[in-house]
Amino acid sequence: MNRNSKTNIVRTSDGRIYTSEQCDRRTRNACKAVMIKQKNEYGWNFCTECGINDRSAIIDPSHDISVKECKENGKAELAWDVDNITPRCRDCHNEHDKLKLKWTN
Repeated sequence: MNRNSKTNIVRTSDGRIYTSEQCDRRTRNACKAVMIKQKNEYGWNFCTECGINDRSAIIDPSHDISVKECKENGKAELAWDVDNITPRCRDCHNEHDKLKLKWTN
């Protein structure tokens, strides 16, 4: 398969093209940055929905607009936009995504 096939590239709203790997790397870095910023600012991570902290639950970076939707709609830059990432506990993350996910540690 050609490495530049449509399934391996994503586009931003201004027409820039990234590989899925580049998009995923930028997204991971943005997620880390959001969690580090919250921890540096408050001393711990917590769910911005219910307030539970990282001593009582696992807190994940959750996308307000899903990465899949960002990629599919030609707005890949939203996947790594820190303003599109919210710290949520897994219960609130699940509720936000409207899925019945089974999380494993």
